[in-house]
Amino acid sequence: MLVEPHRYWASERAIQVAFEPADNDTCPRATSLSPPHPPRPTRVNVRPMKLRQERDELFGRIESIAPILAADVDEGDRLRRLPDTTIKALAEAGLLELKVPRALGGNEAEPGLQFDVFERVAMTNACAAWCLFIYADSLGSACARLPDAGVERLLADGFPTVSGGGGLRPGKLVKDSGGFRLTGKFRYGSGIHGAQWVLLTGLADSDDGRPEMRICMVRTEDLDIADTWHTLGMRATGSTDYSANEVFVPEELTCRATAQPPRGGRMFRTGIAGYLGYPIPAVAVGIVQRALDELVGNAASTTRGYGRPTPLVSRATFQNFLGEADMRLQAARAMMRVDGDELMELANQGGPGMRRREAQTRAAGAWAVRTASDVLADIVRYAGGSAMREGTVTERAVRDLAVAAGHLLVSDSAYENHAQFLLELDGADPMA
Repeated sequence: MLVEPHRYWASERAIQVAFEPADNDTCPRATSLSPPHPPRPTRVNVRPMKLRQERDELFGRIESIAPILAADVDEGDRLRRLPDTTIKALAEAGLLELKVPRALGGNEAEPGLQFDVFERVAMTNACAAWCLFIYADSLGSACARLPDAGVERLLADGFPTVSGGGGLRPGKLVKDSGGFRLTGKFRYGSGIHGAQWVLLTGLADSDDGRPEMRICMVRTEDLDIADTWHTLGMRATGSTDYSANEVFVPEELTCRATAQPPRGGRMFRTGIAGYLGYPIPAVAVGIVQRALDELVGNAASTTRGYGRPTPLVSRATFQNFLGEADMRLQAARAMMRVDGDELMELANQGGPGMRRREAQTRAAGAWAVRTASDVLADIVRYAGGSAMREGTVTERAVRDLAVAAGHLLVSDSAYENHAQFLLELDGADPMA
């Protein structure tokens, strides 16, 4: 079942101020497309929606599927991919469309709401949260960027599961009648085994002879999926290697990567670091919050000491740790929310400075993940050896966070890139 919600969500007013749509949000909306299916009866389709109401509704959906997510954790580890029951639960709860433009029936969730949702799922099943953010990121991007004909084709049977990324390594696109042929080798296909489509990038020759980066949608069945995901943690993400060999991609299922999205708001006017910068810190904080809650729940029965064993709950040193750990996780959440607020304000205003600002988003995410990792290391010290037995909450948290924290987006290079902008160095790049 879903663990009890911890009590440190931001205040209602702070959330509303950060994420209510701005009055001058004039990004063009699609008018020829409608949502792929009628909205669920439980969804409140009012814009602007108060974030607290929307968040509570999403949390209710997560709670309704939490027993399935929790029951599938061990099976996911065994399969080294998400079980079909987990993927079905995420889809039926309406979570796949978290980042889909509102014009198409999605939530178009901005950073603060994204963070809360992904953290919430991670507290029950970290691998489900990881694949969910991949699905949500990829589907949202495709729905915002593809031409109308491509979106109609993608959403013909409702909101699909879409993996994506390919390790940010583009393939090769060769022009063919009515589209392109894609060839390439890709990495880190999180959730690919349960995906119907995969969002990839490819380089195509342009009219001026310079390579043009294009986004393209490929049917999963047209790809060759390897078996390379044998890892310490995050096993159920199934983030394996895969490849394409002259796979045909219709023209309408591609678009220029640098083109202005024809639908969606300010969230889609950021770069890679801004669009992808919040889910990984959210998953990391969720993993550690769950481990901390577990430790607190056992503090009265867990004793430490040789000559005079004393319950943790009575030890001042543990009380000191707990108070500080709580503050550190709160600080990580608050920083990511404030960062998201500032990024959205800048995206809404337009103009220069976005790349510099996205470098800061990456650095904030790296700090949040590092903070969560440090708190987890202390949890292990206080929980003792029994908490590290295979299958415990703490043991799984250590394995999963060790792998999740290795992602490039939250690596130490984020600090380096941020500093290059602070120093106003030539060639500073948020994704270098």
